[in-house]
Amino acid sequence: MDKRNIFDRFFPVKYDFYEMLNKQAELNMLGIDMLHKWLSSRSKNEEEELLRYVKEADEVRLDMESKLIEAFTTPFDREDIYSISVEMDKVIEFAKSTLESMEAFEVEPNDIIINMVEKLKEGMDFLFESLTILESNPIKSQQNIIKMREAHVEVERLYRNGMAEAFKCNDPMHALKQREVYHHIKDASANLEYTVDIFHRIVVRRV
Repeated sequence: MDKRNIFDRFFPVKYDFYEMLNKQAELNMLGIDMLHKWLSSRSKNEEEELLRYVKEADEVRLDMESKLIEAFTTPFDREDIYSISVEMDKVIEFAKSTLESMEAFEVEPNDIIINMVEKLKEGMDFLFESLTILESNPIKSQQNIIKMREAHVEVERLYRNGMAEAFKCNDPMHALKQREVYHHIKDASANLEYTVDIFHRIVVRRV
């Protein structure tokens, strides 16, 4: 029996941080999916659902932070647990601000916005799938990392294409409004990329 197993016998992990991260990732996934659906429907119900997921995800994050302070041991580096949770929270917060910006500036969804959110959703789906098996199979959990990074690269490409088109129009105010919305989605994707970086570091330390 190695030293870590001996230590775990005398000081067992009190809280299931894997489950808490899985729950937060699931709420993020559901929130991004709701934003994607809202772009087509502009339904008030789907807007409220997104806001509910944002609130619940934040509650999970805050609860996890308090448990991190209380926990004597954690299944992996507590700084990584804190950091991945914080970065994930920023993803769903930017999803919320995307919707709010579109409503405030009266921006209609176009192909760029829809495709950017679709790629963001794809990346978040892969992250949730990977986190669900992080504890049981850390080696397999990293198989989606390339796909997650590719989704982010595609969001960046769509952002550049969208801005290039926006700057060609003769309405600078319209271009500024488009940029504001594009940028919120781009920032969500950037924070998902940071989340993936931390996730990869966790996997490397676990295997």
